Amino acid sequence: MLARFPEVKSIVTRTGRAEVATDPVGPDETEVMVKLADKQLWTSAHDLDGLGEKIKEAVEKEVPATFVSVSQPIEDRVNQLLSGSRADVVVKVFGNDLPTSKALADRIGAILRTVPGTGDLRVQRVLGLPLLNVKVDRKRVSRYAIPADEILDTVQASRVGLVAGQVFEGPRRFPLKLLLPPAQLTPESFGEVLVGSEDGHLVPLAQVAEIQESEGPAVINREALERRVMVEANIRGRDLVSYVGEARARVEAEVSIPHGYHLEWGGQFENFTRAKNRLLLVVPIALVIIFGMLFLMFGELGYAAAVFACVPLGIVGGIFALRLRGLPFSIPAAVGFIALCGVAVLNGVVMASDLRRRLAQGESLGHALRTATTSSLRPILTTALVAAIGFLPMAISTRAGAEVQRPLATVVIGGILSSTLLMLMILPILLRKVAAASEPEAPAAARD
Repeated sequence: MLARFPEVKSIVTRTGRAEVATDPVGPDETEVMVKLADKQLWTSAHDLDGLGEKIKEAVEKEVPATFVSVSQPIEDRVNQLLSGSRADVVVKVFGNDLPTSKALADRIGAILRTVPGTGDLRVQRVLGLPLLNVKVDRKRVSRYAIPADEILDTVQASRVGLVAGQVFEGPRRFPLKLLLPPAQLTPESFGEVLVGSEDGHLVPLAQVAEIQESEGPAVINREALERRVMVEANIRGRDLVSYVGEARARVEAEVSIPHGYHLEWGGQFENFTRAKNRLLLVVPIALVIIFGMLFLMFGELGYAAAVFACVPLGIVGGIFALRLRGLPFSIPAAVGFIALCGVAVLNGVVMASDLRRRLAQGESLGHALRTATTSSLRPILTTALVAAIGFLPMAISTRAGAEVQRPLATVVIGGILSSTLLMLMILPILLRKVAAASEPEAPAAARD
């Protein structure tokens, strides 16, 4: 069925776990590796998300009771390492009672299904395993003089087998099992299995035990010694942060969590949260280091603060560039802002250093400021254009890795352009005030 898509070149399928236990999945899960043709040859869709939706709809339509999750190999493995799931966003429901946790997970899944941007959605299947419960009737057992152990051994021999010894074939050993012919798993047929009494009579199992059909847990997953049920969702056409923000707000407003139960949000969002917390520490340290180096260079707090004012001028341009291109704030964008701060400050250092040199040579403040501004224009514009043109291929990239390159380059280019233009208008004003304040004894004619 996948071969019907003209975009598909080859298909390799693997069911269950690999030989090395790095991918712990059950025999009910199948991984289909699809190699795609060049994107210019695609006709069913124009992007990977669109093609994934068409493949998902086709498979789930023609193969009943099947859930399809579309991902990529590296992304799939990273998600598996982060949260034990292959989805972009995972909601983990922790609690002791499995049916209650499953009901909460179903409710959360119904809410996430209505959130814009939800692609593949699955609530983990943990219930529905058919069971036969055999409970010994103590009164009937005593009437037939049959030990309860005999009944339980008969049940075990019927379904699992009893080890009676070992068979030797040279150096090899094999367990010898006694196994009754398998009966059809219904209470009526299983109740016809015979149990022997002490006096040699054979009694049907249904006369000495209650046999009931029920459902039990198919799997019980635990994390940190707590039972866990997962709700998994892949995102289509939306950024991760805004999706999780809206989904969490709706879940908190519409789902009442009982006492003893709690939720955790994981997946790629968990990785983003860790990176964001790390950036909250790294960015202030980087800004403090930049300001400290400026202070050591100029030896005056006023000059350092005036040059450091180029940082917010660049941040304004970076934010505007992201908004203009419709790109969300991400970790690569945050790294771009850090790089932008260094470039913006560098241009300010050129102008401030030239001004201080001319003032030290005895020039008046007005003449020194005009000359420093005009003489610094060429190196400032050269630095800005070299950086902007160098990042331009990354900003317009559409190939593999573009989701990382585009936000970073967009921030740097937009920030450099804004910081350069605004700095040429605002920094001379700030430097004039700082220089005038640092030389209060100069006469008015000299300052003019």
